[in-house]
Amino acid sequence: MQTLELYFQFAGVTLLLVQLVLIVRDAWNVRAARFGALLVISLINIVGANEPGDAFFPIGLQYVLSALSMNTAIFIWWFALSLFDDDFRLGRLEWGVALVWLFLGLFNFNDFVLELPLSAPWAAYMRSGMALGIVAHIVYRAVTGRRTDLVEGRRRVRVLFSFAIAALFLIDLWSELAFGFHAEPLWFSTVEHGLFFAVILWGVFWLFRLDKHVLMFDPTVEPDEAPRQTLSPKEQLLHQKLIGVVEAEEAYLEPELSITALATRIGAPEHQVRALINKAMGHRNFRAFLNGYRMAEAKAALADPQKAALPILTIAMDAGFASLSSFNRAFKDSVGQTPTAFRHASLGGNQPSQN
Repeated sequence: MQTLELYFQFAGVTLLLVQLVLIVRDAWNVRAARFGALLVISLINIVGANEPGDAFFPIGLQYVLSALSMNTAIFIWWFALSLFDDDFRLGRLEWGVALVWLFLGLFNFNDFVLELPLSAPWAAYMRSGMALGIVAHIVYRAVTGRRTDLVEGRRRVRVLFSFAIAALFLIDLWSELAFGFHAEPLWFSTVEHGLFFAVILWGVFWLFRLDKHVLMFDPTVEPDEAPRQTLSPKEQLLHQKLIGVVEAEEAYLEPELSITALATRIGAPEHQVRALINKAMGHRNFRAFLNGYRMAEAKAALADPQKAALPILTIAMDAGFASLSSFNRAFKDSVGQTPTAFRHASLGGNQPSQN
């Protein structure tokens, strides 16, 4: 059984290294890929440096990898959020939790690296509690974000992905409680590494596919693989109805407008409306689709001298935003400056603004 465990370890580490090289080569400009690279590096030590992991890494490199692997829960959290939210950025919450996690890990760093008895069990158990909170947050964001996600493939895997992560976390926490932090029996360690290998292999199938044109030395894309540029007559009619409701009736001004309600008003199945907004209009998220209209409305109001004394909160609410904080965040991401600065520049600095 020890030989089988070694096979799982060697194969897992090899596939992780392949994924890391290909991510850096082909997808470094994608935010989720960069978080994925951090996760892959941290997993290398977890998969390859446990008993009998002395065969894998010298102690110096193992210390470096351990420093990253002890933060794997944080990297999984960041990766999951970036994967399901195109607008995800590291904020005070994400950095704050990461710093607390790192601080608690310092109390048991040597114990985890050298697999000695825990010198500060309280810190390890506090991190276990934090891990449960991280899992709950991943599941919550994946499930609640599904309602506004327009990317059909991503919608399908949201729940499965989040609950798979939750299962891995819970299995790890259960093993710590049942066997201790460094006392797993060989059978469990082998099964655990087998599960890791299965997840890594799934990641390979998910992320990579063979480009058959490379084998034929022909980079040409086949006609049926080219993206569709025009709408069918049915889609054109649906698009006209959508534009009529959103623009002519100004449905975007309703803060609580959902894609379900919009589809009902149009009189079309929800999945068809999602596909139209995503594939034909280029939006990956329903909120981003509505915010495009809301942002234009707000920018026009902020640049209007006759509305110079109108509070920014009023402008935000009139444009359809649910809160001032969400408006400020969306405006800064879209325009690159705050609403106050935009108003000041648009009015030539002649009118005072309110926030």
